[in-house]
Amino acid sequence: MKRAVILAGGVGKRLRPLTEHRPKPLIPVAGKPCIDYVMRSLVKGGFDQHIITTGYLSDTLIKRIGDGAGYGSSILYSFEAEPAGTAGAVKKVSHFLDDTFVVASGDVLADIDIGALYDYHKKKGALATMALTKVKDPTDFGIVGLDKEDRIIKFLEKPKKEEVFSNLINAGIYVLEPQILDYIPANQMYDFSKQVFPALLKDGKALYGRAVEGVWRDIGKPHDLLQASLDIVEKEGQKIVLDKIKTKGNIMLGKNSTIEKGVKIIGPAYIGDDVYISAGSVIERSCIYNNVFIDRDAKIEDSIILDGSKVGWQTQITDSVISRNCQIEEDVSLIGSIVGDNMSVKIHSRLENANVVPPSGNGGN
Repeated sequence: MKRAVILAGGVGKRLRPLTEHRPKPLIPVAGKPCIDYVMRSLVKGGFDQHIITTGYLSDTLIKRIGDGAGYGSSILYSFEAEPAGTAGAVKKVSHFLDDTFVVASGDVLADIDIGALYDYHKKKGALATMALTKVKDPTDFGIVGLDKEDRIIKFLEKPKKEEVFSNLINAGIYVLEPQILDYIPANQMYDFSKQVFPALLKDGKALYGRAVEGVWRDIGKPHDLLQASLDIVEKEGQKIVLDKIKTKGNIMLGKNSTIEKGVKIIGPAYIGDDVYISAGSVIERSCIYNNVFIDRDAKIEDSIILDGSKVGWQTQITDSVISRNCQIEEDVSLIGSIVGDNMSVKIHSRLENANVVPPSGNGGN
């Protein structure tokens, strides 16, 4: 049995109000909770015993994930009353970790080959192997410098632009030997990237990095969340032909959805179950979730509309996220905005870079 620790206790502050009533690992990416992708990648890689560390809205997470049977895994939950950091959370469950194990983030999209990362780790005889991926702007991440043997010789967390020496970043997935637990103090806030890995470098330990294959995307900001979904649609969607409906690019289309004649769907685009899209509407590079109703001549571009929401006639939504069960009335313009659960935006409203939540800021009930 190979074990993995999935870190799923974060609050997701940058995604509020989307995370007011759901933990970040349950934020949907192309129709599935974000954590689904890493769990399925782990099971495919042979890791079928998962220890999930929880904190914020833990009961919601546990109710959704359950005992792991749906994933072909068994799950043990570890609750953090106070944030322990990435390494501190692992230290709390160290008595379960007596062989090579994986640590993975439950709140980034990771649809990757973890089995290959494990095999590489074993081949190198490493103490720790870090999954790496390339990004255009690495200033929000930990950047890594490698030697010719892929050994990590340099590591810097969230560098300033002038400090950037690499576009290879820490993807938040590690293959580790149990001895690494000796580097983590008990009952203390402690972090792999800020404290453990720099200590390994200082001691000259076998710390390796390996670029991973597959889809990896941080979902820390609304734009990142949309892009993560579109990445999955590009990978798993397909070109579809619908009668008297213009379609272009890859599309994922759910069950029992009604799309009237004259609608344009420009992919990558995700459309869930029981969606109704009325004549003259345009859906471009967007995700439309279950039971959403879109009235005539609406235009949804680079946006996410979550379950049960309604979009009115001639309304335009661009670079925005609409949460669950919202009412966006007719002739509304929303640009770069987030609308919290159960909110209404009144007829003829014009909002740009807005955050629509109840006055108390609690995102509604």
